[in-house]
Amino acid sequence: MSKEMLNKYTAGVLSAVIKQPHWKKDELSNKLNQVLDEMRQNAGSQEVYLESLLRNVTFLVENTNRAISLLKLCIEEEKFMTHESFQQAMLEVPRLVKESNFFVQNMPRFKELVYKGSTLEEQVAHAESVYCDSRLVNDMVIDFIGTFLHPNNKEFMINFMEYASDVIVDTVMQFCKTYSSLMLKEMNSMK
Repeated sequence: MSKEMLNKYTAGVLSAVIKQPHWKKDELSNKLNQVLDEMRQNAGSQEVYLESLLRNVTFLVENTNRAISLLKLCIEEEKFMTHESFQQAMLEVPRLVKESNFFVQNMPRFKELVYKGSTLEEQVAHAESVYCDSRLVNDMVIDFIGTFLHPNNKEFMINFMEYASDVIVDTVMQFCKTYSSLMLKEMNSMK
């Protein structure tokens, strides 16, 4: 099957995903702002807040990577895992992160991405946007996979099994990043 069909399938699934009530832009914007406010208040200083944003981005990227690796596994084995198995595997991520030197090993990789700007205020503003984007992409990937694994969708989702897992993952990530970017632009214009 063609790449165009894969794009059409992926866009269709993600379009259904973002029509869910928890993806309404005003509600989503409020939720993101609330999380950022709580992080800011808990930090006490802008430097600590910036590090907190870095820590959260690092975790979200790992969480997204874990979800994507499970999707990849399903495609490669041409087998749908249960939604419960997926949720259980995703619940392992915080535990694995907590029980290892994960942040010490991985935060430096993301510092360059998160800490952009010549002043602390610019860095914080940029880090907040990176956090929001990472959060939206992560949540969209999780919702996409939840839809992919739902037993009622199996008949349609079997179409994805015709593609190489890397192609599926690249396509899903590309769409999630594009949708996230568009949503953030809309949310910022609402302010």
